[in-house]
Amino acid sequence: MSIKSEKQFEVIIEKLDQLLEENKQLKTLLAQKDDELSLQKEQIEFLTQKLYGSKKETLKDDPNQGNLFNDRLFSEPEQTGDQSDEDEVIITTERRRKKRKGLKDQQLSSLPTVDHIHELESCTCPTCKEAMKEISTQLIRQEVKFIPARVENHRHFQKTYACANCEKSGTRTPFAKSEIPRLPLNNTVASASSIAETMYQKFEQKVPGYRQEAFWNLLGYPIPRHTIANWHIKTSQYYFEALVAVMRQELLNQKVLHADETTFKVLNDKDRQKSYMWLFSTGKYSERAIHIYKLGPSRSGSVPRDFLEEYTGYLHSDGFSGYNNLPGMTMIACLAHIRRKFYDARLVLSNNLAERGIKSLVMGRKNWLFSKSFEGAHAAATILSLVETAKSNGLHPRKYLDYLLTYLPNRQNTPLEAYLPWNPKVQVECR
Repeated sequence: MSIKSEKQFEVIIEKLDQLLEENKQLKTLLAQKDDELSLQKEQIEFLTQKLYGSKKETLKDDPNQGNLFNDRLFSEPEQTGDQSDEDEVIITTERRRKKRKGLKDQQLSSLPTVDHIHELESCTCPTCKEAMKEISTQLIRQEVKFIPARVENHRHFQKTYACANCEKSGTRTPFAKSEIPRLPLNNTVASASSIAETMYQKFEQKVPGYRQEAFWNLLGYPIPRHTIANWHIKTSQYYFEALVAVMRQELLNQKVLHADETTFKVLNDKDRQKSYMWLFSTGKYSERAIHIYKLGPSRSGSVPRDFLEEYTGYLHSDGFSGYNNLPGMTMIACLAHIRRKFYDARLVLSNNLAERGIKSLVMGRKNWLFSKSFEGAHAAATILSLVETAKSNGLHPRKYLDYLLTYLPNRQNTPLEAYLPWNPKVQVECR
């Protein structure tokens, strides 16, 4: 082989080595890309499942897996002897739940009833022209009539009395005046029923102030939204806060409690973006059904620590760290969030009781958006505590608020315990 051929051969070998090295590097790079692509596919599948997949903890039926509890297998009679070759005919009947009889009549019986008797315009017999006699009256139908709300101007006059005999004898004449029940607020035309209606609309029906303003305008007596807010704040400060304080003492006497919290925006709070509304409720099997909302400046554990103070029972929560390290309490985790063992029959599976209670506030928050001031936020917590506690004790919230605003302004020596939702008289008046 010539020298030129040897050099060409070496160049070819060197070029081949370079190509082999490049091929090796490309294979390594391709393997890395395949790994990255596989990881991205897994992430896409995971996120797709999180967004659009089933959220319930249910298992799909596997046709290849037998059923441990096969009802049909155990319900069929044991076959003995020779069996017929004829095809078995199975007749399946659908069992339908019977409609509960008398439910409509039961519901209608609780309503005020007005009877309409429809008479003939002429009771003359078309054949002989003599007067016909009534032989029966038959109920043809019942209908529920809606009576729209209305406002009335109720004027209260006070009579003054003087002794005519003393006046004749020249003696100093004594005067006596009839008593007039006090209004919840001075220097206003708002009655107990008017204020109770605004509270019912906001905290039960979740109607914000501007829509209430339009509602009262349609009724013929415009009430500005800021006036409604002032009514709520003042009545809460004058009457309701003391009543909720008594409810809190009763709540702390229970052995099992629930707690939850959610964000709540206060518009005039310039220092922080959001505050928190906390809910503390008695347990499912507690003697008293109580729900108390409390506005907190943050999500710090100091809020439940200050509210619960020396409470020494069980506390259900969702596992939020703010409930940890509360002295004297036994923390109970929520089965809806994690799994746990059970040691006391009074402890329920989950914290759903508080979750449902806080949902009432969340639904209202979507409509109200915020409270303008801390006073308004505290009033919202106080009134919502009374509304939810009244409902849990079988009371109509509007009737209960009306009852409180009627009797609390005129209360003298009656203890506040007489106005709690479970009091027998309150139960009779406010259902």
